[in-house]
Amino acid sequence: MSKRKIIFRADGNSMMGLGHLYRLLSLAEMVQNSIDFQFLVHESTLQDIIPHTYNKTIIPKAVDIKNEPDWISQNFVYNEYIIIVDGYQFKSSYQKSLKNKGYKIIYIDDLAEDYMYADVVINHSAAFKESDYKKEGYTQLALGTDYALLRPEFLDLACKNRLIDRIDTAFVCFGGADPFHLTVMAVKALLDLHQIKKINVVLGGAYLDREIFTLASTTLKIEIHKNISSKEIAEVMSSSHIGIVPASTVLYELCSVKMPVLSGYYIENQKNIYKEFVEKNIIFDGGDFRTYTTEHFKIKLQAIISEKSYVSYLSNQKAIIDGKSKARLLGLINQLNISFKTASEKDLITVLNWSNDTLVRKNSFNSNPILLEDHKKWFFKKIKDKQTLFLIALINGESAGVVRFEIGEERTTIGILVDKKFRGQKMATAFLIKSAELYFSKYKLPIFAYIKKDNFASLKSFQRAGYRYYNEEIVDGSNSYIYRLDNKYENQ
Repeated sequence: MSKRKIIFRADGNSMMGLGHLYRLLSLAEMVQNSIDFQFLVHESTLQDIIPHTYNKTIIPKAVDIKNEPDWISQNFVYNEYIIIVDGYQFKSSYQKSLKNKGYKIIYIDDLAEDYMYADVVINHSAAFKESDYKKEGYTQLALGTDYALLRPEFLDLACKNRLIDRIDTAFVCFGGADPFHLTVMAVKALLDLHQIKKINVVLGGAYLDREIFTLASTTLKIEIHKNISSKEIAEVMSSSHIGIVPASTVLYELCSVKMPVLSGYYIENQKNIYKEFVEKNIIFDGGDFRTYTTEHFKIKLQAIISEKSYVSYLSNQKAIIDGKSKARLLGLINQLNISFKTASEKDLITVLNWSNDTLVRKNSFNSNPILLEDHKKWFFKKIKDKQTLFLIALINGESAGVVRFEIGEERTTIGILVDKKFRGQKMATAFLIKSAELYFSKYKLPIFAYIKKDNFASLKSFQRAGYRYYNEEIVDGSNSYIYRLDNKYENQ
């Protein structure tokens, strides 16, 4: 398999807002050190928010959404790219057309309304279940805040604890466009609260209302931040004690920082996140922001400030945004880039280093370090043994682990290890599923896995890969589970 690159496909401007584009920018920051990518945007998109260091291709105005898949196939070779799309215009017909042309697709979703043809669907709302989706059998769903699309600065902050013992600095942000002028109303309400000494207002590139600048010119309490970097936004949030934002990605960012938040909705795709976060006491209930006046904001904010103890809210925020979504999201991309090669002499030292990893040794039945001379004898024997299927797993062409099948007379035994670089990405499960397909294309014997009882991560990986509990046994002095996988294709 040749190395694939990523196409990020989204649009944004003052009419549609910038949320879809910002989410893909977050994902781009996560992958920028491991995968080549470029942005693909329509000519009508506000392009200034895409960093100038990122490669970018413009879709001409003459190309409508119906004909766009044809235009993409004429300009980008299907087996060289994974296309990650975010936007309501990329409906079932769009996904199906790209799939028919051979592309791998990841779709970022909010609503669970359309039939899904994408290989992977990511919806970081906590409100959806697998049963909410209609999809192809191959479509993998990645649902919930475990897959929060956040920039690295916020993932780092999510791992830290924070205590709020006073509220005198507020953070206000209503997205790139703010069509309902909520920023001005919220700021006016904050100015009427004597406890508030400073108001940080963050504006997006598509924000056009001049009233906030007029308001800021009358007081030193307001500090406006426009078109600032993610690092600067994280710093501004960290200096604030209360947030007023819609139930969108900016809410996830505030939950990473941790503070009391008044949140609500003003467009449909915010409702599901809002409802779930209210039910779990993660945010203070703002309801439908479209009905708000300055007085509504003032009443709600006074009630929050008077509560004084916010420990449970901050604890609930930390529980839903754990800061580990980067590894999980990279795993979803990497799972579309898995291939295998047969182990050869060139893999000797790589396999030795993987095998001597501390965690690998701990979970092995023989936990002693492996000496080079012993490894050489074992390795050369195995790669020549016709009863051993010794595979090196590759991720986008890079060696990433081992799957080894020892083929006996009545059963085959499997062994697996993953390079620590890819841990946390659920790659073991993906290796097991894809290697089993390869194995059963050549062999019929069932596969058996022997797993130490305290190796919980491995147990989960085998279970997710379809292996079923078979028996328990003591193996080399260790209490162990035996799991089994049968050939589901045998009678087809």
